[in-house]
Amino acid sequence: MNSPSPARICSRVLLVESDPWDAGLVQEALDELEEQQYRKLLPWQMELYHAETLGEAVAALEQEPFDIILLNLDLSDSKALHTFLRVHGLSRAAPIVILCSAAEEYTALAAVREGAFSYLLKEDLDCLPLARTLRSAMERQQAIVARAELPLLDELTSLISRDGFVLLGEQSLQLAARWQRPATLFLVELAGYSLLQDAYGHQAHDLALIETGDLLRTVFRESDVVARLQGDTFGALCFDDPGAIEPIGVRINRYLQSLSPSAIQRPVLCYVTGSSTLMPSATTNLDVLLRLAETNLLENRGRELALR
Repeated sequence: MNSPSPARICSRVLLVESDPWDAGLVQEALDELEEQQYRKLLPWQMELYHAETLGEAVAALEQEPFDIILLNLDLSDSKALHTFLRVHGLSRAAPIVILCSAAEEYTALAAVREGAFSYLLKEDLDCLPLARTLRSAMERQQAIVARAELPLLDELTSLISRDGFVLLGEQSLQLAARWQRPATLFLVELAGYSLLQDAYGHQAHDLALIETGDLLRTVFRESDVVARLQGDTFGALCFDDPGAIEPIGVRINRYLQSLSPSAIQRPVLCYVTGSSTLMPSATTNLDVLLRLAETNLLENRGRELALR
């Protein structure tokens, strides 16, 4: 005799969508995912609640919690990032997946930078892509419940953390591949950090890292993905013609020369840099760029040591 199937956990999904056609596509995809062959892919039962406007979404979120939110940014009563920021403020840590067209990817990516979990193209709105996105969001939500969420911001420098860099970097590479734009990864390493700590103490080392964060915010643009990757190593992911990108060393030196002399004795900030550039494809991941940039950083570090 066959044993009974275990009861499935019911997850509450809030769909915020003004277009009835697109809302119907989401409902059809979720209905299809209830079929037996998809149970292993998406083991949760998704209970859908539909809000047609931002006002309805706000009212629903103020009354009860949801496990995941599917959000179209362009609603009949709200547009673009304002929609996300309003919903995000009420979401109670529920992951938000942005629903957008291919023409709206830049706005969706901006929402991801502000804290959205991911985005899903409406052109790809079918049961399998939706199932994978929902599963990823729910698994992340379970991890948050099981342990403290890995921060997307570095507490010391207020730059993006390594986890945030991986998330945003992968999203940005996918977008660059679609738009056929080259990707350049810069690595910036605070040189002599151990000597700095030995000579001036932990506070001076922390101050140097904080000032490095300020430096990178100045020499890179808001559209670049800038992060503290680990320890004394920072990264910045840019999407421009490599020939039009000013060398990172030149930008760093110009910034350091612009600093006012300090009356307090303080160490001089020194850096070693590395970089890599490629044209992303659909299969390109961030690890490729990181390996190439780390190799270049290692070579440049060796040259710096040879000159001393």
